[in-house]
Amino acid sequence: MNVPSDVQDRLTCVANLLARPDQLDGVRIRCCAELLRTAVERSVARACGAEDTDQPVHALLINLASHVDADVAHDASQLWHALSRAIRHHGYELTPTVAELSGWHSDTAAVAAALHPTLTLSGTIEIT
Repeated sequence: MNVPSDVQDRLTCVANLLARPDQLDGVRIRCCAELLRTAVERSVARACGAEDTDQPVHALLINLASHVDADVAHDASQLWHALSRAIRHHGYELTPTVAELSGWHSDTAAVAAALHPTLTLSGTIEIT
C-alpha cells in the first residue's frame, strides 16, 4: 500500500493496539479512533492540495469530490463522520467494539490509498 509516512505511522500504531484487544479500554479505543480520523484528515487535505493550510475538514470534505472520484469522496466523508462520532461518544452510548475499530482501520487504509494515487511513468524518454 502506498500512503504517506505520517498516515502509515498512524495505521501502524492502531494495528499494534488492535493486536492486543484485551488491553483496549475506553481511552485506548478513543485514541485509535482519533489516530484513524487524523489519518483520514491528512489524506483528504493532501488530495485537496490543502495540507499546509488551516481549512476546516468539513470544507475539505465538501470540496473533495472535485478532486477525486465521487465514490471515494463519499467513503472518506462517511468514514470521517463515523470516527468523529466514535471519538465523542457519550457515557450512555456503547463504546465502539474491536471489530468496529478493525473495520475502520481497513477502511482508513483503503481510503488513504485511494486518495494518494501513485504516479507511474511508462515509456522512454530520449534526451538528445
